[in-house]
Amino acid sequence: MGLYEKVLNNKDYLKAVEKIEKTKFIADGKWDWEHGLGHYQRVANYAKKILIQLGADERTIEVGMVAALLHDIGLSKGDKINHALESSIIFKNYIEEKDFSEKELITLENAIKDHSKGDNIQSLTGLALVLADKLDVTYHRTINSSIQDKINTEIQKIKNVDIEINDYELIVRYSTINDFDKSILKNWNKAVLVPMKIAKHLHKKYKFIINEQIINYKEFMD
Repeated sequence: MGLYEKVLNNKDYLKAVEKIEKTKFIADGKWDWEHGLGHYQRVANYAKKILIQLGADERTIEVGMVAALLHDIGLSKGDKINHALESSIIFKNYIEEKDFSEKELITLENAIKDHSKGDNIQSLTGLALVLADKLDVTYHRTINSSIQDKINTEIQKIKNVDIEINDYELIVRYSTINDFDKSILKNWNKAVLVPMKIAKHLHKKYKFIINEQIINYKEFMD
């Protein structure tokens, strides 16, 4: 059984995830977006795709996917905490430490701690995690939200988000229902600006595309 599958079969992990899924995270006017297993697995798939495109080896890809499963696990302690920091502290409760080298454990800790903003990227795992997390902004996130405001209903029109990283560019592509109002992304501009930050980190040009139209991402900057 691989590292990723081991986490998915860990009873304590599944119990913690179930607790998170039953919690409505509404604080300071923010939305109760999905933060459960669906989100973690989508982030893991994005992380895998990113790491493959960056030429990572199989072990790095697997560690990156484990990081994705565990990056929000601190929410099991509630939403009145720094969930990234808490996740970086408790993630070891849901893995078998003997399966990882000391360097990999440090990589996981740093990547999970930094996943919200990507201000301290120290590894390919950390880079992939912060980028993957911000790519998961499709209809899955808000379709079951108890708050159906303008932002959440517009996000439900985002059907797919794709990522391409080549020798020269980092390209994020949204496929949406045609009447999608892109202005709502100004209120969730991490989804636009974190990929820009990663592109700069990789010394690549950045393109943000909605339905095959290149968007001026600078309009989403504060």
